[in-house]
Amino acid sequence: MAVNESNLVGAWTLDEMYAEDEDGTRFHPMGRDAGGMIMYTADGYMSAITHCADRFLPTDRPSDEERAEAFSSYFNYAGTWQLENDTVTHTIQTALDPNMVGMTLSRDITKNGNKMVFSGLGPDGITRQFIIWKRPA
Repeated sequence: MAVNESNLVGAWTLDEMYAEDEDGTRFHPMGRDAGGMIMYTADGYMSAITHCADRFLPTDRPSDEERAEAFSSYFNYAGTWQLENDTVTHTIQTALDPNMVGMTLSRDITKNGNKMVFSGLGPDGITRQFIIWKRPA
């Protein structure tokens, strides 16, 4: 089923995130129970957040090492979005990792009931990533 802009607008929660290597082996880089949320506005803005299933919880006054560990288990960015055919492209304007600012990320979308399956190549250019978002209950 074709995806249109009204299909994306609103909030989505992470259902599952996994990657497949060249031989089809599936693995969960952020853990099987990773969490997250993505939101799309009708005026073209978006925000995405994901975190590891077993995210490190630092103390009230974390050390530099604890902050670094918490940083490594959390991923977020925000910017604008555009839909063309069944591909959404995010243009990153702000991010936890400042090296991402200015990047564009494109994902193919397959609609499956109340879920959207986003897929695309991983940062290594070899593995294929799958991010499954669902409407909150």
